[in-house]
Amino acid sequence: MPTTTTITRTQRAGIYELVRNHLAGIGDVAIALEETGDYAAAERLGLEFAEDVDLLADIGWRPDEERESFELTMPVHDLAELLNRLHDEAERLLALREAARRPRREETAPPWRAGRPRALYAKAQR
Repeated sequence: MPTTTTITRTQRAGIYELVRNHLAGIGDVAIALEETGDYAAAERLGLEFAEDVDLLADIGWRPDEERESFELTMPVHDLAELLNRLHDEAERLLALREAARRPRREETAPPWRAGRPRALYAKAQR
């Protein structure tokens, strides 16, 4: 008998958000096939999106589900890989958001503070 994993509504909310974010990139499959000819990437993305759809079949497609727990039928090994992938994507997104919030040094500091001595900057401006 296959082993199943059960998650709570709170756990489901986080997973659901990550899966929805990932599925927003489904058009990347067509780009890989039609524009870049990167068939390996298209295949990888196709498999990832198929896993996302399988997971949504277990946790529901709607943002809010009334159930208190959700039984995941995906094999444990596949589920672990999917959750690791989603976790890695979430970390990348958070890092990108943090980097976007931080002003770049050269945008906030005078040019001579961004690595160019003031005298050289003044000379270059003449």
